[in-house]
Amino acid sequence: MRAARRGAPAPPLLARVCLLSSALLLAGAAAEAAEPYAALASSGRAPAPSVPPPPAAPGSVEVRVALSRGAAEEVSSVRLRRLLEIELPDGAALAAEPVGPLDDRVATVWIDRPTAARLEIQVRLDGRAIVRRQIAVSGLTSDVAARLVAIAASEMILAEMRRARAPRRPPSPRRPTPDEIELASRDLDALSVSAGPYAAVVSGGPRVLGGAGLSLGLRRLRLTESLFARLLATPSGGETLRWLEGGLSGDYRFWLAASWRLSVGASAAIASVRLPAAASVDGIPGARDTWSARAGVGLGVETRLGGPLWLGLTLDPGVVLRPAPYEDARGAAGAVEGAWLGVGLSLAAERHSSAPR
Repeated sequence: MRAARRGAPAPPLLARVCLLSSALLLAGAAAEAAEPYAALASSGRAPAPSVPPPPAAPGSVEVRVALSRGAAEEVSSVRLRRLLEIELPDGAALAAEPVGPLDDRVATVWIDRPTAARLEIQVRLDGRAIVRRQIAVSGLTSDVAARLVAIAASEMILAEMRRARAPRRPPSPRRPTPDEIELASRDLDALSVSAGPYAAVVSGGPRVLGGAGLSLGLRRLRLTESLFARLLATPSGGETLRWLEGGLSGDYRFWLAASWRLSVGASAAIASVRLPAAASVDGIPGARDTWSARAGVGLGVETRLGGPLWLGLTLDPGVVLRPAPYEDARGAAGAVEGAWLGVGLSLAAERHSSAPR
């Protein structure tokens, strides 16, 4: 007992408890301050450097996250990246840096703070339209706000990935305008039928002939080939003549407007000629019939009446190639010969082979 009294006095129990509590509080504060960094090893080694996230797998979406200065004051960038890496869907990987080379499989996430009480998330994938979402963070701690932002950003990225994988509908073909249809119809193959009155003046023989004609034509690339037939005769009271001809014509058409066009072409015909009042034809007494031929050019103008109907006026100058000599009952000689000038009025209907849609 005396020896114990001679040594240093032992600290009271209350002092020991106070020292232990102070040490625990200091250790807790140090642990809180060291949260963003790697934990210290038990041996006292330096903190281990943070390991960057692994590179994105081929075919996966690389997610690049960046925060504005105002958003970084509200949520921790390190904490947000950790939470977002956990929440990301399959097929998406967090990039180590917020910037990088351009690629088709990159999702860019931008966190902004437009107001003090809200954070805005902007996501763009593969150059598509930007999608936005705002989150109210007023009254929330930094950790809770980071969790909400990470969940919302992962949902937006998943929605954009699904939308990118969905097959895009091809745009519906644009229908041609009426003007475009009309322009295209000018070069389409067409079948035309026309009929109308026709009159001609011949320099030799009976001066005036009148009658009607019928034509069947095929147009290709604005060039029309036609077969035609006409029956003409002299008016009553004059020298009697009947002219029945059949021929071939070709013309090219120029459009002045949607309802007006011009035609330029040529024609040739062979005719059966009958002179009932003649005493002889071609020097043969008692003959009444012979043949002739003619050729000429054609100039015409047409206007559309409506739909496939066209009204045309044609000027048909030419020459009789084979004269048809004759003698009348009084013995006077004459001949159907010389220049030919024809004028025709026609009503034509066209049918195209196919119409533009």
